[in-house]
Amino acid sequence: MILDWVAQAGVFGLAVVVLFAPGLLLGALLRVRGLTLWALAPAISVGTLALLALVLSFVSLPWNHLSVVLGVLVLAVPAWLLGRLARPEGTRERAPRSTRTAQMLMAAGLLVGGGLNAARLMTYVGRPDAISQTNDAVFHLNALRWIAETGSASSLDLSGLIGASSFYPAAWHAVASLVAFDVDLIPVAVNMVALVIAAIVWPLGIAFLARVVVRDSARIVALAAALSAGLMAFPQLMFEWGVLYPYALSLAIVPAVIGATVQLCRTWGSTSGSRRLAVAGAPALVILLGLIAVVLSQPSTILVWGLLVMLWGTGTALFGGSGRPRPPIVALLVAGWVALAVVWAALAYLAGPVLWRSYRGVPGAALDVLLNSHSLLPAAPLISALLVVGLVIAVRDRRLLWFAAAWAVVSVLYVVAVGTDLPVVKRALTGPWYGDSFRIASIVPIVVIPLAVIGLDGLIRWLSARRWTLTAGRGRGMTAVAVAVTAIVGIALVAIAPVVLLRVASETDEQSRYAMDGDSYLSQDEYDLLVRLPELLPEDAVLIANPSTGAAFAYVLGERDIIPRTWSPPQSDAWDVISADLRDAGDDPAVCEALAAYGAPGYVLDFGIGGTRPGEYLMPGMTDFDGRPGFEEIAREGDASLWRITACD
Repeated sequence: MILDWVAQAGVFGLAVVVLFAPGLLLGALLRVRGLTLWALAPAISVGTLALLALVLSFVSLPWNHLSVVLGVLVLAVPAWLLGRLARPEGTRERAPRSTRTAQMLMAAGLLVGGGLNAARLMTYVGRPDAISQTNDAVFHLNALRWIAETGSASSLDLSGLIGASSFYPAAWHAVASLVAFDVDLIPVAVNMVALVIAAIVWPLGIAFLARVVVRDSARIVALAAALSAGLMAFPQLMFEWGVLYPYALSLAIVPAVIGATVQLCRTWGSTSGSRRLAVAGAPALVILLGLIAVVLSQPSTILVWGLLVMLWGTGTALFGGSGRPRPPIVALLVAGWVALAVVWAALAYLAGPVLWRSYRGVPGAALDVLLNSHSLLPAAPLISALLVVGLVIAVRDRRLLWFAAAWAVVSVLYVVAVGTDLPVVKRALTGPWYGDSFRIASIVPIVVIPLAVIGLDGLIRWLSARRWTLTAGRGRGMTAVAVAVTAIVGIALVAIAPVVLLRVASETDEQSRYAMDGDSYLSQDEYDLLVRLPELLPEDAVLIANPSTGAAFAYVLGERDIIPRTWSPPQSDAWDVISADLRDAGDDPAVCEALAAYGAPGYVLDFGIGGTRPGEYLMPGMTDFDGRPGFEEIAREGDASLWRITACD
C-alpha cells in the first residue's frame, strides 16, 4: 500500500504547492516571518484562491494554473507595497531568533504529529485513488469535474453542478481542482489534499495557536505539534464522516487565524497610537484573507474564530491586570458579542430546522467530554489526563482562564448536540452545525490540544522543580523525551488498530468507508462499469439513474453526464414518474413525457432498487429492465448494467 502512495508523490507535492506557495509568497511580502508565516500560509493561500475564483469568473477568464499564477503575481505587487509601508524603518519588531536545538525540536514535533496523522489517514483510506463511499463524496468529486468543464471555481457558480444558481462555499473545490490537473486524477488529488491538510496544515496551525495562547516558543510548539495527532476527532473524523472535505479545510486553518488575531490585538494594545496603523496594516490583511478562507470553505467555522477571539478579548479586559476596562473597550466587547450572536443566529436559521437526533443522553455525553471519546470514538486517556492538568493550570492562571472557558463552551455544544432533543435550544446553539455531534466533536481538538500541552508543560516544570533547576538545556531535553514518547505511543496505537471504524449511534461500520466491495455504496462491479463508459457511450450521451446507489459517480468516473449529478433525487412530479415507472416506458407514454422534462436522457444505469437507510431511496422503476420493451442492454458488470432507452425514440 505505501508504495502506491509514494508513486503519487508528484500529486502530493502539487497539493503542498497549491496550499502553501501563494501564502508563503504573499505572507513574506507582507513581512510575516517564521512559524507565523508557515502556519498562516495555507489560510492566505485558500483565501487568495477563493477570491481569485470569484474575480476570474466575473471577468470571464478561465480557472486554470496559468490564470491563478498570473493572479497571484498581480496581487504580489500591492502586497509588496503594503509590506514596505506597514512597517517603516524603526517600527519593525524583531522576533527572537531560535537556536538550532529549538528549531530541531519544533521540526521533530511537526514530524511526529504530521507523520502520525498521515499514517492514520493513509491506513484508513487504503489506496491513494480510493473514493469515499459516502453521499457527500458524489457531490464533491463531481464538482471538481464540473470546474474542469466550465472553467469556473467561483462560490457563486459551483451550484450550477446541480442546476442551481445560489452561493456555495467553494474554497476547497478551488484548491483541489488545481491539484487535479487531469480529470482521471480527481480521486487521487482529493486524497492528497486531505493528506496535506491532516499532516501539515493542521499540526502547524494548532502549534502556532498553542504558542500564542501560552506565549512561549520552541517547547510549546514542539509539544503541540506532536500532540496534534492525539485525538481522532480531528483531522481523522472529518475524512470518515460525511465526507466533509471543505469543513476539514476550514477547521485546519482556523487555529492559525485565531492565533494571528490575538497576536495582532496584543500588538495593537502595546503600540503607541501614531504607529498602530503602520504596524497593524499587513497583519490585518493576512487575517482578512484567513477569514475569507474560513467562510468560503465552511461558513460555520467563523463562529469558532469569533467565539475564541471574543473569549480572549473578554478575559484580557477582565483579568489583564490593568484594572477596570475602559468604556471604549467595554463598548467594543459588547459590540463583538452582539455581532457574534447575530451571525450565530443567522447561520442557525440558514441551516434549516433539520437537526440530528441525540443518541447518548446527557450523562453519556458528559462522559465523552471527560474521556475525549466524542461521537463514540475511542477514548484518549493520556490526552484526557493532560487536559485535566491543563485545565487546573488555566483556571489558576487568570491569563489562561479564557481558554478554559472556550473548552467549557465547546463541551456544552457537544452535550447539547449528542445528549438532548430540545428543539429551540438545540437549534439555537448547534443549528449552524445541523445539530451534528460529529461536526461539533471535530472542533474539540482546537481547544483540547493546547490545554493538554499546557498540562504537559506544567508537568515538565513541576518535575524539574522537584529534581533540578529547569535550565534551557534540561527543558529542551525533557521536551525531546516527551516528543519521543508521543511518537512511540502513537506508532503503537496505529500498529495495534490501524483502522478505527466509525460508530454512528448503535451501529458500527463493518469496514473503512473507502473500501469497495459488494456491500459498499459503490460496488466493484458498478465502479468497473462506470470507468468503461467513455468506451461505451458517445461524449454527448446523457444518462439517468437512481442517484442514491452511487450511479451519479458516472459524471466524474465515467466522464459522461448524468441526471442527477448528486446523491439526492430531484423534487418534481416528473421525477416521481420516472423513479416509479421508468421500466414501463415501452407501455406508458407518460414516462417519455417525464423524461422529456429532463432533456430526454438516452441511457439508464441499473445499480439496483436502492435502499432505505439515511440518504438512500427506493426507486423500483429504475431497475429490472430485462425483457422490458423499450430498453436495449449495452454492457453489464455483474449485477450492474447499462441500457439504452429506445422506448422514446
